Amino acid sequence: MQRLWLLFLGVAMAVNVSAASDIRNSNDYDKLQRFPSSYIVQYKQSDTRDYRLILGGLEKINGVLQPEKEKRVAGRLTEISYRIPENRTPNEAFEHFYSQIIALGGKELFRCSGRDCGSSNQWANNIFGYFRLYGVDKSQSFASLELDGNYVSLYSVRRGNKRVYLRLDVLEGQSAGRSSQQSAETQIRREISSKEDVDILLELLKSSSDLSVWIVGHDFNPGTKQQQLTRSMQQADQLKTQLVAAGIDEERVSIHAAGSFQLGQQTERGTKLMVYSENRVE
Repeated sequence: MQRLWLLFLGVAMAVNVSAASDIRNSNDYDKLQRFPSSYIVQYKQSDTRDYRLILGGLEKINGVLQPEKEKRVAGRLTEISYRIPENRTPNEAFEHFYSQIIALGGKELFRCSGRDCGSSNQWANNIFGYFRLYGVDKSQSFASLELDGNYVSLYSVRRGNKRVYLRLDVLEGQSAGRSSQQSAETQIRREISSKEDVDILLELLKSSSDLSVWIVGHDFNPGTKQQQLTRSMQQADQLKTQLVAAGIDEERVSIHAAGSFQLGQQTERGTKLMVYSENRVE
């Protein structure tokens, strides 16, 4: 009986070791040490011309969650997803990697945690394309960093079943460190409804000299279509005047009036300003 029990225990231990091993043909990123007792559950290397480097939190625009700011970057992409021991927190795993990157001279580009990051579902399925990263919003952390001319994205989360995962993306190659139109594009699509929104827009325009914007005004107040178009043009022009007064080149800001057209079934009265970006072609 004791022999059978020892045999059973040995088989169980073997199964557990096998289940906790890295998937085949996977490797750690050579500059970073993995979190203790973690293992790789997803791994991929590929050449990409359209990696989404997230530089701002997710926000709802016209009912759709989108990054406040992002770049499309080309290079050699390595994707590594780790399973973290369940008795450790997502933040512990996140800080383990983050502190190593900073110690190596990495520069933080953007960071968020908890619900400030937005929906975990969006990060898992739309940003990283790996469903196991969909977890509890308040448990998540994200950071994008630059290290030795390469880009690094770091995301950790705890799922509803208590399992903890960490995702590490590393984008390498000459084009990874550029911010030109050929390899990177800053994208803006947001509503301007407060002074804070204007300040954020100004910061983006000042940090991305190749960026131009379209300001589109909408007006849903009572009146004829022509009156709505006139008022929405006035609103757009007022915002342009603010940007130019703050030092933005007038040629980088275009305005357009849409009146009550577009934006689907708008029923509330009022005005709305939307800003869309485009990278200038010299």
